[in-house]
Amino acid sequence: MRKKLISAALALTFAMSALTAGNVTAYADDGDVTTVTWYASRPVDGAIDKTMREIAQQYSDEHDGKWKMEVITEADRPSYLSKLRTLVAGGNMPDIIDIDATPYCQELVDAGLLVDVKKFLQDENLYDSYQPTALKYQEFTNGTMYTLPLEYHVEMIWYNKKIFADNNLEVPKTMDEWLDVCAKLKDAGITPIAVDGVDRWPVLRYLAFMPFRESGNDYIINLSEGKASMGDDIGKKAIDFMQKIGPYFQDGFGATDYATAQAMFLDGQAAMYYIGDWEIAAMQDEYQNGDIGYFYLPTYDGAKTAANEFCVNSGIGMAFNSETFDDKTKDFIKYVIANYGKLYAEKDQMSPIKTELSTDHEYSDLYKSVYNDMNNTGENFLKPWDCYLDSNSCQVMEDNLLLLAAGDQGPDEFINLVDSAIADYTNQ
Repeated sequence: MRKKLISAALALTFAMSALTAGNVTAYADDGDVTTVTWYASRPVDGAIDKTMREIAQQYSDEHDGKWKMEVITEADRPSYLSKLRTLVAGGNMPDIIDIDATPYCQELVDAGLLVDVKKFLQDENLYDSYQPTALKYQEFTNGTMYTLPLEYHVEMIWYNKKIFADNNLEVPKTMDEWLDVCAKLKDAGITPIAVDGVDRWPVLRYLAFMPFRESGNDYIINLSEGKASMGDDIGKKAIDFMQKIGPYFQDGFGATDYATAQAMFLDGQAAMYYIGDWEIAAMQDEYQNGDIGYFYLPTYDGAKTAANEFCVNSGIGMAFNSETFDDKTKDFIKYVIANYGKLYAEKDQMSPIKTELSTDHEYSDLYKSVYNDMNNTGENFLKPWDCYLDSNSCQVMEDNLLLLAAGDQGPDEFINLVDSAIADYTNQ
């Protein structure tokens, strides 16, 4: 029997995104086939999407077609979260959803709607199959975990080797050296850094750098819980760094989207660009030609976190509806864990599941370089601030951060707006 019928409301809510993405709409129960519905927030035909569809097809074939996974995708994150809230509020939560370990996710946990993924992995002796940091990233601050990672990333600063060489610049190892490199580039009439301001989160990363070097993730945890202020010493250092590095972003960065910012860097219009290893394919040719390289987040004397500790993440997690997580679904997830790592890595992606590189696939020098880096990172990692903040506080911070970085807002106003937004949430 089908495990869960999708209601008319669910089908209607999904209809537009399903048709747009070219996916199948709600599966009709024929009385024999078990169908699991995954409401996904991933790029259609992206590496995760392709890998999961391949595994689901293999699993279905091995079960004589009596099992199917319907993937309904809404890649636009804000739209996805809005629809997910509507579905959950209406009692129509899909069998599998994509979600970060955010305050909203905690609300779902508190309501008993999500499966304890850590317990599931431990009960099935699968916990040690994963990279430790990939799992730790999915945890709430209390150590509980309700989301399963499907990706694993490091984030770095890519740089144009020719621009650096022409201007006698060395790869910076400290934050001060990084700012000094930026100043010399700007003096030479070169845009130091390309950044995607439209999506906000790339700019938010810059605000998080100094607090991470100062305190790991302790400061953002305390800030998000109303136990710290943006005006504390660490917060002021973050603001000061933001004001110093913001003038080195391209003109009009707040209106620059992801693709444009990346193209600026790859076309040599900017000397540096911060992005993660998920863009290895885009960087491959220029790296192989010796035109670009990368370095990780600089540090400084006395920093709490080490040079091999920076933003390492396992992205949006996969969570499971506790009401419909039956033995058949458990068996499928175990099948995913057994097969995912190899297939995903062969798409030139870093797997959260411990995986030896396959001899059936030729990996580039860039891939192998990043792969080795990821196996030598420290215990601490910068967890993106938008994973800790409630949605409204995050939006207030991100929107005003663009003004702060552009020099259109002062520190005091930024501090007051952020603190007020967090207080409104924590005092509810």
